[in-house]
Amino acid sequence: MASFAGLRRIVLVSAAIIAGGGCFLASKPVEAQCAVQPEDGSWVNVNPTTRSITRIQLRFTCQDQVVNGQPNPPGPAWHVHVFGKCHPSDCDWGEIGAQRLNNGQIFAVYNQGFAKRFVTAQMSPQQPSRLQVIVRTDFTDPNRRDYNTNDILNKQ
Repeated sequence: MASFAGLRRIVLVSAAIIAGGGCFLASKPVEAQCAVQPEDGSWVNVNPTTRSITRIQLRFTCQDQVVNGQPNPPGPAWHVHVFGKCHPSDCDWGEIGAQRLNNGQIFAVYNQGFAKRFVTAQMSPQQPSRLQVIVRTDFTDPNRRDYNTNDILNKQ
């Protein structure tokens, strides 16, 4: 048979556990911790007569929460929407998911059937307020010559 002191100790410990749990449940939820990404936004080529990328939109989605082991919201953190020079209006390559590489570049691959285009975007090392976009075009036809473009863009 438990002594009165033993019962009192169990009751006090139980009350402390319940009270501690109650305080934990009443705490405020954690706020988003994502930093502003300088690349996020709409960009336009500094060269109005370019024959390459005329503009690009980079969209960042904060994924600082994990639900059931998956980033929330699901999907890639970055999206890229490229517009290339065409006549009479720009060619819309569409928006696709992208990723930030370990070197800081935002990377996306457009498979356009006739070619794959590997797009990298990063803040320009020489002009930190501008975006540098490099596109590597790899044609599926071996008789067509692959090429790279390197463009500088200003934020709109």
